[in-house]
Amino acid sequence: MTQLLAHQTADGLALSLTDAVQADAMVIHELGRRRTPTALAALRAFAAMSTVDTQRELARMNADRLVGQGVPEPSWAPAIGRVRVDGCWWARDPFDEIAFVLCAFSYDGADEHAILTLIDRTIGGGLVRELTLGTRVEPWLDLIRRAEDDGDGLVGGPLDPALARRLIEDAVATSDELSANPEYRLRPLPEAYWKMRALTLARARALSDTAAPPEPFPSSVEIELLKRNFLASEAAASLPADAATRRALDLLVTQFVEQAACHPLRLGPRRVLVVLGLPALASAGEDDPAVGRVLPDVARAWVCWTATERGLTPDATARLVGVADQACAQLRAAIGQAPETT
Repeated sequence: MTQLLAHQTADGLALSLTDAVQADAMVIHELGRRRTPTALAALRAFAAMSTVDTQRELARMNADRLVGQGVPEPSWAPAIGRVRVDGCWWARDPFDEIAFVLCAFSYDGADEHAILTLIDRTIGGGLVRELTLGTRVEPWLDLIRRAEDDGDGLVGGPLDPALARRLIEDAVATSDELSANPEYRLRPLPEAYWKMRALTLARARALSDTAAPPEPFPSSVEIELLKRNFLASEAAASLPADAATRRALDLLVTQFVEQAACHPLRLGPRRVLVVLGLPALASAGEDDPAVGRVLPDVARAWVCWTATERGLTPDATARLVGVADQACAQLRAAIGQAPETT
């Protein structure tokens, strides 16, 4: 299938995903006109592996029509992609910024295989950082099981297949979007991504009939309640109770929600560094000196408060607050304030 070969440079082929999808539609149409077992088997493969819903259905209908016309079907063709889900597991950091997702499959116990996906959860719906196909599940599963003992703060355990499907599909969607965005200049997607994209999505669909619903994002009213609760908390007790503090808080939370596209409570070290390092934040502090004077203190207090509200462990809290101190010092410098004296 052309989608499987998209972005491959071997033999000079480097189709975009859009061009590959269009080419696949033409191939499916042509296969449906050929009354041969080979064409029928190819249609079964398209029905299992295509990343486009309408193409999978079109391939299935063409294959069934050929069978109805008496075309003999290879005995192995109907089993293409009909895998059994043998389990899903994951390991994640306490801040929900990184997730290792392991999904294992087999054909009724034979030909076991697994896909291990490393997802960067700090960007949109997640970004695929690593994608690996393996035929030995146990070594990977042992790594997941031992995640909590490795000293990196990871938490491992079983994963609901419907949630695994959502995590993988969201990460692929975000990765596709960023790969097509000329403004995206961060680390490129792994080479294996383009080779395994169609297979990974096919296996994700096999995990459950539907993906788990997305995590609820707070409404504007809920965000205002969060800010009100913060201002009434012990974490904000040392902040000036004035309009500048409220403006600084509005500015900060808006950056987390609109620029980082994250829940303002679910902060991690990388999200904090990125948001507090945004030029727009420092510029706003320079434009409004009253806000600029209090903004770093508001940011640190907000981060500390979110750690308490989420119930982070002492180690995770210390790590998050340490990064917040670093980011706030950089923010002070960007605004043009003198560093805090102790």
